[in-house]
Amino acid sequence: MNTRAPACRNFNHGRNNAPVRVCPTCGEVVNAKVPAARCKAELHAERRKQGDMFCVNCGERLRT
Repeated sequence: MNTRAPACRNFNHGRNNAPVRVCPTCGEVVNAKVPAARCKAELHAERRKQGDMFCVNCGERLRT
């Protein structure tokens, strides 16, 4: 089971098998078994619109 980051409330931290590699809120790897992916700018733009701070696939910071 993953440990929860102190300031992060994202539910993926408490899951045994999170469906994403990286937490979209804090950027911590929540499931290292999910392979890192290379993302296109279009996907990152979509994730920014959804309010994500980090890409769940590659871990890149999306917003400042």
